[in-house]
Amino acid sequence: MQDKIVNIIYTNYRGETGLRKIIPEKIWFGSTEWHPEPQWLLDAVDTEKNAIRNFAMKDIQEWSV
Repeated sequence: MQDKIVNIIYTNYRGETGLRKIIPEKIWFGSTEWHPEPQWLLDAVDTEKNAIRNFAMKDIQEWSV
């Protein structure tokens, strides 16, 4: 599982930027409660929250493995 973790620098809907450790699952176009404008979204497991979260692709500043 460790080899699938990707580190991203992400800015959330409150404007807070930080490091997130995720396991990507799928990329899709649409909207959600937190991202109401149609856009490209990434579904991924947030390893610190141990839950699937949606990340707006436009709000990911950096990727690393």
